[in-house]
Amino acid sequence: MFVKYMPVVYPTEQLLAHRLLVLSQRLNRGVEVLLEAQLALSVRQWRVLIYLANHAPDSIQAIADFCRYDKSQVSRAVSELIERKLLRSRPCPDDGRRSLISLTTTGRRVYEQGVPLSLARQKQLTATLTPEELKAFEQTLDKLTRQADQLLQHAQHEKARRRPAAE
Repeated sequence: MFVKYMPVVYPTEQLLAHRLLVLSQRLNRGVEVLLEAQLALSVRQWRVLIYLANHAPDSIQAIADFCRYDKSQVSRAVSELIERKLLRSRPCPDDGRRSLISLTTTGRRVYEQGVPLSLARQKQLTATLTPEELKAFEQTLDKLTRQADQLLQHAQHEKARRRPAAE
């Protein structure tokens, strides 16, 4: 007698991580279209400008950590923005191997043009929520972010624990 294997099918669209990913991709795509049309920037370039407008001068690694991008992605975006004269780079006085990145006057102007666009988009997006719903959503996002961080730390710990010791 043969037993037919029936794979377990779980609808991906019910997974919270999948739903958040879909929402994030839609939000990013909408912002991308807006930024490309209005400022000729990618989302990645815009996030670099936002970070540096509030934390400059800083390193590519610090930007990558904040924006949750790979260092290579940030390095490419920074190079493109330097080429467009929106950013400048100078050697770090404490560590000659690192560079400190900051906005130029033109970069600051582009940032200041983009902020109202971002705020208007956020207002349009959140207009569907009551103030109470928005507050609850923000609190829920904070809780889920903390939990996701804890789960990641646990997974990394387990991975390190199971890795065979170097000989």
